[in-house]
Amino acid sequence: PLKQKWRPKVSILMGSSSRLSARSWRFYVMVGFFLLVAIDLSTKYLHILNCPRKSPSFSIKTTIRNKNESKSEAIGSEPEAYDPLHFYDDKLPDGTLKAELGKREYFTLDYLKICKAAEGGPWGRRSMRCDEDESCYKCTKPWHRAQASRLISARTDRKLVEERNEFYRTNFPDKSRPLVIIATNKNHFPYFLNWACGCLVHIQQDMRSRTLVLAADNETFEYSTKSGFTVLHPSKFNVSPRHLNATWAKVMNLTANNVAKMGFPDSMAMLVTCITDLMDLGYTIISQDADVVWRNDVTKYLSAASLRNVHLATQMAPRPDAQGPVNTGFVFMRPSKMTRVFMRSLVQLLPLFYMRVDDQVVWNSLLRHYLFRQMHVSVLPRKHFLDLHDFTAEWIDDSTQILHTVSNVKKIRRLRNHKEWHFTPSCKWFDKSLESLYPVWDL
Repeated sequence: PLKQKWRPKVSILMGSSSRLSARSWRFYVMVGFFLLVAIDLSTKYLHILNCPRKSPSFSIKTTIRNKNESKSEAIGSEPEAYDPLHFYDDKLPDGTLKAELGKREYFTLDYLKICKAAEGGPWGRRSMRCDEDESCYKCTKPWHRAQASRLISARTDRKLVEERNEFYRTNFPDKSRPLVIIATNKNHFPYFLNWACGCLVHIQQDMRSRTLVLAADNETFEYSTKSGFTVLHPSKFNVSPRHLNATWAKVMNLTANNVAKMGFPDSMAMLVTCITDLMDLGYTIISQDADVVWRNDVTKYLSAASLRNVHLATQMAPRPDAQGPVNTGFVFMRPSKMTRVFMRSLVQLLPLFYMRVDDQVVWNSLLRHYLFRQMHVSVLPRKHFLDLHDFTAEWIDDSTQILHTVSNVKKIRRLRNHKEWHFTPSCKWFDKSLESLYPVWDL
């Protein structure tokens, strides 16, 4: 009886067990299937992750970096082939300047209408103004036009052009470095020698091999020649040196300071003409006033990649009127079609240099003109290219590249106070007789 009772239970259990085994078998088959699928997918995914890949952005960055690394760091080095703004060829970028220039080589005073262009601007009373004439020409005096016309004709006189070009090529055959150009007269010649002496002190360089002096008078030509500097006589620009005497000063109501500055328009007019020549010949230039001191080799600063694609880099003029924002006391310029057209047009504005006895207003007026708004102009950091006053002297440190004694008074006093007057007996170009040229208002 016990066996009979047990067997049914065994058979029931066995039947239940076989049903359980079938279910378990289906369950484990499904789990195994999904497990295999999961393993297969994970293997493929891991294979993708392990494959070396380059995203498009990585590829572009690498290409640009490799190009920049292989490029020479020299200021005059050629860039990549892609140059849509035409910094480095003889073309103009598409825009207003190209459209209006047409077959011209420059714009005339009448075409530019500088006085009309200055109307309504936020530049105050120092703007170019002439109620009689939009071009400003009728507001110039006959002697302004006569002196300017002599310099303008020097750009078309084939003999003078060939003489100057031969002079540039012979004395400055190396175009890989910027050529420093300084225009000065006899009263400011000691400042020029102070700059040269300062370069010996601060950067241990004799700058004679890469400096061109533009003499506004015979005395400056003689002083420069005696000191061993390459110098151009004013006659090469069709300029006759002139000096205002006491009678003229009284008639024209000029102060002693203005009498000393009378050669200034000639200096600046020759400078503009000379830069135009050099742009045509493919020179990179640094133009500066004589009253500048280099505390560092600025050519290294100007060779930075951030300044590679600029037409013009200048010192800042921290003022809101028409004499800003560019201070023409320090200008760095590369040769390009844009800068050539700009400089040729600036030559046409030379009557305004004499009318204003100031080049900076004219430079800024043309830079603001709508035709030249595509020029890439970099206003250099004021702390690095510093206008030297007693209140700015505290900014001077190792990063300061130049000091410029702007304004017309106490230049020598400021330089001496801040230990930047280097025209002393310790300098090889020192000449005690030149101390008599120091203007009394600068001491």
